[in-house]
Amino acid sequence: MNDTHSEPGLAQIPETAPQSDSLWSSTVAFLKRDIKSFFPRDDRSEEHSERGEVASEDSDAPAPTPMEVPIESLVDMSKLPDMAFRRDVLDWRDNFHANLMNALSKLNDAFAHQVHAELADTSLFRKLVSRESDQVLQQSFTRLVRLPLINAVLNEEANLNFCAQKWGRGGNGDLTFDLSVLNAECASLHDIGFKPSNRDLILSRSKEIIMGPAGLATVFCDQGLHLSRKLMDTKAS
Repeated sequence: MNDTHSEPGLAQIPETAPQSDSLWSSTVAFLKRDIKSFFPRDDRSEEHSERGEVASEDSDAPAPTPMEVPIESLVDMSKLPDMAFRRDVLDWRDNFHANLMNALSKLNDAFAHQVHAELADTSLFRKLVSRESDQVLQQSFTRLVRLPLINAVLNEEANLNFCAQKWGRGGNGDLTFDLSVLNAECASLHDIGFKPSNRDLILSRSKEIIMGPAGLATVFCDQGLHLSRKLMDTKAS
């Protein structure tokens, strides 16, 4: 029997062809995988994306328009101009009263200061034989009270007439103050001797002339009230 012997120095090569084909096929299949498959999937991001798409689709839809119910106006529009006119006149009246009282308070203080100064300069003879207070204080009253008050009143009178012209009521009435009340001036001081011993009485009486119930403040406040009512009663020209 002939035994077959391998040639010395040569090793027998195993049959590897089928295994090589399998390895190559696996490698090709691996390389053909989608690149996204190399990264882990995030279900939450997909869910968020889907919600975003749904929200975007919903936002494109027009929002429902609420039904507007018309509200009937309770104001008679035809009366608005007259209401505004009356409000303007009432504002003048209120401002006039405030301005007048403020001005007269300052004038009263200035006149009282002048009374103190003139009593301090009274000579010994005049202390014994005094003149009537109205004679001594007449010029000071005119300078410190009468003239400044006239200017203040005429300024307010101009404001009232401007208001009347603005609303077309300028030619329908005489809107002027009566200044004749100032003619009496210091008449109520006539029976008081001008001397230091009568200081308190002189100051009290002069304050009554300016700020008292029958004084300048009351007289002109009443006139201002009358003029404002007179203007409101006029008709547009």
